[in-house]
Amino acid sequence: MNNHTPVLDPPVLADPHPVVTPKPWDLPCEVRPDLHTVSRGGRPTISGRIPVAHALYLEWAAMCGNRRLLRQVNAWGLPGLPIGHLDELLIRSGLDGRSDDDDSDHYLALIQRRAAHDELAARVMLQRLMPAMLSIATKRAPITDNGTIGAFEAVVSAAWVVIRRYPIDRRPVHVAGNLVRDIEYAAFVRDKRLKSATIETVVGDRVLDLAGANHARANGSHDPVAANGEVEALLDDLARCGLSVTDIQMLRSVMNDVNSAEAGEELGINARSARNRRASALRRAREILTVSVEDEGCW
Repeated sequence: MNNHTPVLDPPVLADPHPVVTPKPWDLPCEVRPDLHTVSRGGRPTISGRIPVAHALYLEWAAMCGNRRLLRQVNAWGLPGLPIGHLDELLIRSGLDGRSDDDDSDHYLALIQRRAAHDELAARVMLQRLMPAMLSIATKRAPITDNGTIGAFEAVVSAAWVVIRRYPIDRRPVHVAGNLVRDIEYAAFVRDKRLKSATIETVVGDRVLDLAGANHARANGSHDPVAANGEVEALLDDLARCGLSVTDIQMLRSVMNDVNSAEAGEELGINARSARNRRASALRRAREILTVSVEDEGCW
């Protein structure tokens, strides 16, 4: 018989002063006077050399301290203290160096959620994406009529539509990156895609090609913007034509090279069931695309 007194581990006490990481909207927000004209690296932006960009900057500068607009924004219910300058929205959502932060991404998603039906929210999103749009214009200038000026005009036209139509419920994270890819795709790639919609077969877990020319790989493109844009544009088209959310999820897993075992684990089903669901999703997508090509369907 063991007569030793048992030794009990001391209770774990909660830290009375836990370290709490402050959220971007709780931090002091100092608006740089040159926030829109000088990059964080200290170099001037090209906005002053592009008439449309300069006009947008002047418009935004006039809006920033407008009391009526500030009251409107402060009624949105965003986290943090009320703002006193519209640039605070951009800083809290990652413009000045915190764009990879999950909290900044969340804050941006809250603004984007309003942008579909609120013109001011859409204008905020446009300003938040301005540095990226200028970069796109610079990159695409050599292959665009009227160079950087023409490229930026194409970007802005595409951006407004993309922002107003962005499916925030389906793509609620990495919002800035998703929007930038969608904008570049809409401005410089989408109009070039063919209307044919050939669907190839599935070998195991690998789709040889989904929707032929609707996917950037079909025409030999290695542009990652085109590839991502084609995938999301195709899935958006299929969703508008009635394909279910579950089917869209299965198609996205196919396009992202997620195998059946991984997809099944995420859904709580076995690999065989996941393969069957994928096959059903592909069949329904094929039917929609075939009809849409024959009679222009719901595109």
